[in-house]
Amino acid sequence: MVSVIIMNDPAVTRLQQEIAGITHATLTKQLRILENYGLVVRTVYPQIPPKVEYSLSDIGKKVEIILDSVLKWGKEYILYLDSKK
Repeated sequence: MVSVIIMNDPAVTRLQQEIAGITHATLTKQLRILENYGLVVRTVYPQIPPKVEYSLSDIGKKVEIILDSVLKWGKEYILYLDSKK
């Protein structure tokens, strides 16, 4: 979830498209949890239709380095598993 937010696309509808199979309600719930942890900042624009954006907080941005490392390791591990077939 956080890795999608890190991709610098804060629009909720865009996030929903990026995460296959997630419902709007589940995505909203997860983003609110991240907001409660202080990892995400929620910005609501008073317009019609309503617009809500999510972005990483300063402390949330520090997680990016860790997630990038895990993503890199995951890709390397997949290659490793493929080489063993």
